[in-house]
Amino acid sequence: MAKIGIFFGTDTGNTRRIAKDIQTLLGAGLAAKPVNIRTASVEDLLQADVLILGTPTYGEGELPGLATGNATESWAEFLPKLASHDLTGKTVAIYGLGNQKGYADDFVSAMFYLYSAFKQ
Repeated sequence: MAKIGIFFGTDTGNTRRIAKDIQTLLGAGLAAKPVNIRTASVEDLLQADVLILGTPTYGEGELPGLATGNATESWAEFLPKLASHDLTGKTVAIYGLGNQKGYADDFVSAMFYLYSAFKQ
């Protein structure tokens, strides 16, 4: 069985912490060490048959990235790289973090961007 790839975007470290918790629960024998999407390549994602993807939601439903004030690139810069790659057969799970009190209307809305990109 191929290892599960865990990829996340983060600026504050919260999404990374959850990624590490997921890897711990699944076990190192099944899930690979979580990778920040800013250091990942599309080829890294293609190596796993199962992907667990994490993202925070910034502001009013935005993906993390340079435009949202992140110090480094993140999902917003990575997703366009997927356009020319075939992800057929991949099983994808998505988790999200957000501020339910401050942004109730857009709570974890960035998950939709990951869903859309990987569904195509």
